[in-house]
Amino acid sequence: MKAFFTSCILSINILSGYAQDIFVGNWEMISANQENTAPIKLTFKIGAPEKNILYPAELHLQCDSFNATYHLLLAKKNSRQLAIGKIKYPISTSPFSIDSWTILLNGTLDFSKDVKDNPMLTLSRIFTKKFGIPFPEAGSFPIQRIPTAKKIRDFLQNSTIQLRKINDDIWNDTATLKILQPRESPTYYGLIDTIFVNSKNSSIHFIENKDNDIITVKINKDNILDQIDSRKNRDNEDFQLDTGLNIIILFADDYGNRGTSTAKVNLELGNTSKMLDFNEKENIAATFIAAKVFLKYNKEDDTKFQEYYSYDNDLTPINTGVINPTNKNGNPIPNNKIIGSLVSKSQQLTFAIWDDAVEDGDSISLSINDNWIVKGFPVLKKPQFLTVTLQPGPNVITFMADNLGSIIPNTSVLEIIDGKKRKSFYIETDLDLNNLIRIYYDTNTN
Repeated sequence: MKAFFTSCILSINILSGYAQDIFVGNWEMISANQENTAPIKLTFKIGAPEKNILYPAELHLQCDSFNATYHLLLAKKNSRQLAIGKIKYPISTSPFSIDSWTILLNGTLDFSKDVKDNPMLTLSRIFTKKFGIPFPEAGSFPIQRIPTAKKIRDFLQNSTIQLRKINDDIWNDTATLKILQPRESPTYYGLIDTIFVNSKNSSIHFIENKDNDIITVKINKDNILDQIDSRKNRDNEDFQLDTGLNIIILFADDYGNRGTSTAKVNLELGNTSKMLDFNEKENIAATFIAAKVFLKYNKEDDTKFQEYYSYDNDLTPINTGVINPTNKNGNPIPNNKIIGSLVSKSQQLTFAIWDDAVEDGDSISLSINDNWIVKGFPVLKKPQFLTVTLQPGPNVITFMADNLGSIIPNTSVLEIIDGKKRKSFYIETDLDLNNLIRIYYDTNTN
């Protein structure tokens, strides 16, 4: 084991020394007072992106006594723009709900810096006549709430929205996993679940569109099509998928003469087809539609890859890769909960582990592919670092609780560091429940 795994405890400054994504962090705007009314406070918390493209985010809106929190997905359109997902899923609203008015916050968040070199995100809306969903009328609110509700609506629809960066803190929450994995999501965030294919040869077929919508198609970091008129006849566009996970996004750059995009394209992915269609009810007035496509490493591995990236309704892995797991006393643990998966091109990864709440005496044991990394590892407020070596192909990291500390359950934050890429997970275990993370080590460097 010592030949494969080395553990070390380093300074907290190492964690902060990694390159920071310009979008990740906390952003805030407080509107100016008008007619002696209370200002509106808007906050975005943006988490670590998947493949540097899809960003989970939390939106908080406060006006007078109104407080609401929403979860949403942002998609990188280019190095300076994040497209805003249509759906803002309500986590909490009090003392009333503004229902679908959050859809008025659409378009892109554009990155820039002010004269003092402070980062800013400025909202650029896309004008639309249709939203695909009904809006609440002013009369549907309690009479005493109508002024506040109207104020929020007008702010979302018409006001200049410019957020300033408060800090670079990554939004760490179990919700980030649910936003990025459709099978676990409580709603549709504009992201289509993973499509598994065997061939890298793919193409985009353009469907007849009578309106002059402008669209962009992005595959991973590259724009296959950049701001083209979807009404014009075009030949099919061929492209090749990368081995492993790919992210394909259809962006609406504007909504044409009809006031909402009617563009659609058909993805031919080997023997599989998938339509990305802004005409579908859930995508009307959306800024983007994203799809995950996983290119398998060989045709014989169909079952293995489906199991590796599949989950049942209880978030329990179909195949954990762990045989008869036991706790520290050697007793079998009946429940394993998958909390995430990722693909790495690096054989060695760094794990940063810490308690983001109260340091209460929690300790955990970690194994990889049934081999112990550490046992009785204390979870401290200060990050501690472990270097982990992967085997080619699937790896399963298992987190077991050794105790429950003084505050139940045993909780911690794990950040997996792969060069300049980082992904965070919230670990919550007890004596009857393990947390699992699947990591696929991709040895293909092409």
